[in-house]
Amino acid sequence: MAGRRILSLAPFIPLVQVIFPGLARPQASHAQPPIQNAAVPATEPTGSNRCKVCHSTEVEGYARSAMAHALRRAGQEPSGTVTTPNGKITAYASPTGSWQRLETAGDVSNYHIDYVIGSGNHASGYLVDIAGHLFQSPVAFYKSRNSYDLAPGYEKTPDPDFTRPVAEGCVFCHAGSALYVSGTDNQYRDPAFPDEGITCERCHGPTGKHLADPRAGTIVNPAKLEPGARDSICEQCHLMGVTRVLNPGREFRDFQPGQRLESTFTTYHDVLPPNSAPGTFKVISHVEQLALSACARNSQGRLWCGTCHDTHNKPAQPVEYYRSRCLTCHTANFPAGHAGKDSNCIGCHMPRRDAQDGGHTAFTDHRIQRRPEEATGSAPAGEIAAWREPAAELKTRNLGIAYISAGLQRRSADSLVRGYRLLTEVQQQFSSDPEVFTSMGTALLIGKQASEAEFAFERALALQPNSPVAETNVAAAHQQAGDIASTLAHLERAVALDPVHPPATSALISLYRQQGNPAKADDLSEKVRAILSGQPAQNSGAAVQFTAAPASNSARAAEADFKNLKVLNGIPSDQLIPSMRFITSSLGVQCTFCHVEGHFDDDSKNEKQIARSMMRMMYAINKNYFDGTREVTCYSCHRGMPRPNGVPAVAVGSPPPGRADVIGLPTDLPSADQIIDNFIRALGGTAALEKISTRVETGSMQVDGKSFGVEFFDKGPDKELLIQHGSAGDSLTVLDSNSGWISAPGRPTRNLSGPDLDAARADADLQFALHIKDMFPELRVEYPEAVDGHDAYVVAGNREGWPSWKFYFDEQSGLLMRVVRYAESPLGLDPTQIDYTDYRAVDGVQIPFTWTSARSGSRSTIQIETIQQNVTIDDDKFMKPGSHKEPISQPTPAR
Repeated sequence: MAGRRILSLAPFIPLVQVIFPGLARPQASHAQPPIQNAAVPATEPTGSNRCKVCHSTEVEGYARSAMAHALRRAGQEPSGTVTTPNGKITAYASPTGSWQRLETAGDVSNYHIDYVIGSGNHASGYLVDIAGHLFQSPVAFYKSRNSYDLAPGYEKTPDPDFTRPVAEGCVFCHAGSALYVSGTDNQYRDPAFPDEGITCERCHGPTGKHLADPRAGTIVNPAKLEPGARDSICEQCHLMGVTRVLNPGREFRDFQPGQRLESTFTTYHDVLPPNSAPGTFKVISHVEQLALSACARNSQGRLWCGTCHDTHNKPAQPVEYYRSRCLTCHTANFPAGHAGKDSNCIGCHMPRRDAQDGGHTAFTDHRIQRRPEEATGSAPAGEIAAWREPAAELKTRNLGIAYISAGLQRRSADSLVRGYRLLTEVQQQFSSDPEVFTSMGTALLIGKQASEAEFAFERALALQPNSPVAETNVAAAHQQAGDIASTLAHLERAVALDPVHPPATSALISLYRQQGNPAKADDLSEKVRAILSGQPAQNSGAAVQFTAAPASNSARAAEADFKNLKVLNGIPSDQLIPSMRFITSSLGVQCTFCHVEGHFDDDSKNEKQIARSMMRMMYAINKNYFDGTREVTCYSCHRGMPRPNGVPAVAVGSPPPGRADVIGLPTDLPSADQIIDNFIRALGGTAALEKISTRVETGSMQVDGKSFGVEFFDKGPDKELLIQHGSAGDSLTVLDSNSGWISAPGRPTRNLSGPDLDAARADADLQFALHIKDMFPELRVEYPEAVDGHDAYVVAGNREGWPSWKFYFDEQSGLLMRVVRYAESPLGLDPTQIDYTDYRAVDGVQIPFTWTSARSGSRSTIQIETIQQNVTIDDDKFMKPGSHKEPISQPTPAR
């Protein structure tokens, strides 16, 4: 029981910066350091302490390695100053921690340093947490010089700022785990990094099976894997290439040791002509460098990182240790003039060099050259190729996205056009893939094809309806097309979704001023400042109001997906089905009351014509008498009857007083937070819930007197497959990250969107109880009610622009008994009620074995028979079928 992501096309260069330059600077941050994890009883060791019980030597040795210290919470960091062309940045310490002060153009801002990134062996970078969003400091501390200087990538920036977002891909190689929020640039749940520094599990995989059965075969030993999977463990952090492309629906954190990286993402590198220079030396290219060496080329795949490196033991005498590794292969006598076997092999053949991407420091060259030469020139900005190819069906898709990413980084029109053309070849196959449309929109926008960029970005937005990044991309396309009204609308929604998304806030403030509305610009600036500083905003009188209402399929009108609409044309596509359900609920009828079965576009039934007339009448009443507010609905008159009763009922006795007659709530009610926390404890507690990664359930479903088998496959955090085994064949309801669909025998596949997709995400969330407070910023306790004879606390959950959900918790057990949620439609709110009963403990977590879902005139019950948890579920179960869409025409190459 439960309750995207946009791919970064160029590291640190968001697309909107190309269109909306000059991002606004966040004001002074006074955020407190993230709360430390609650103490864990000594009887339950966690993290590497679990491994230390049996592998103390390895754990203690690894604790001295750089990887173990790749990320940490900030302490009392060194003091110093860096002068920039337009100001200076000063690092200083205080009793409240380490801070950095930015002074530029007469403006002074102070930023609390929350995390230090990097082991410190070469350099230390710094991250700031602003309202749950991570940004990088523009300065780093370099150990070799014992001083601060600009961080890598800021060297040519005249006015460096704290606005560089830290995406999941940026911290993937530094943190053991990160609670990244999909669909955002840089938002994280608290604590952002449950595991700081690289953990044992990043190389050896999840430890649960091994702890239950501690033997060699239940844990990953990288050295025992086939070469591709073996090398993938090191490549996840030591092979960056030109760009990395995530597979559909995947996050970087999905990679597990034992797999090949290509099951999660593909790395692309430059194709070097024969006998050409190896390109500019980079830090994060150890794997590429090693592959160029004669040692690797002549080893038939036997030489790998683990041949020379022992991550469990930092050598006390590096020269002697690495010489011994060389001499395991180089056993013959050396030629005359060569240094003896007691020389420093790596000092000559693997010298330290300045790195292009490593700031002001030097790193070891892994090319193992006989006569070391400097890497001359930059790599060619032409052909790129996969380091290892992904699955055949993803080759064209991933390569197309990679070329557009490379083209954006290198400002190469040829790469952009090449990537775009590749994606048009597979557009139909990946019609529900937001990454494909985001990349296509990028190429089109750079190529000045604004109208087609709008289509591509709006399609991506429809697939990721609550992504501020997707909204900002759409705004960029509308602005290029000169449609300022639409630009404002999408920017306002982006800011409503995430007020700490600088590309949207800065662009919106600038646009308000351009449109002659300084009051709105000032109010938005104040609103952002208040969020960042944790203080209430002071409005100037023209307060900016945003509604983060569901906007999925806002780019597609209902008539784009449904035939023969005469009244509901123009509404968002995802509101058509809730509108139909609202009518059937209000009238107490089925779809065939108005429609011809199997031919829903047929107009032959008179009831359908009457329904259209009634909807027009309802709209007219609300427009003419209620200023357009939806006061009158179908239910106002019908009350569950096909034809309203025009004769008042004769009253029999006085009605009992309702809740409206009671003034105020009882004074002894617990708070919403207390009720939710009690629910979590009743389920088994946070620790027990967090251990559940997958769940497989089998059972039966009763609908309208018919019974059939059902199976559920849930895989955290956001994948679910429901199979209903009917006599005509299997019906499927699938959620795969940010998209979902329903298919049934003999019917076309229908995409989930809007409130249906929102509900599906909640249903698929195996830790929904832990996320209720995040999902609903406002939780309000309402008057208690009775559910099936049990007294229940009632909590209403509200999100700006969405209909409320209501949760009913048993006062005695604390468990969730009922959820009532609503779908918005132009005609009224369409309710769904779900009751949960028969809770039983499975693996320490209470799970309801009976669920009853009800709408007016419709009721179904699912009875679960078996549950298995933390079993392997292949991602192929959640793969989406292709649908048929016309390809977007090709762009004009950028000039």
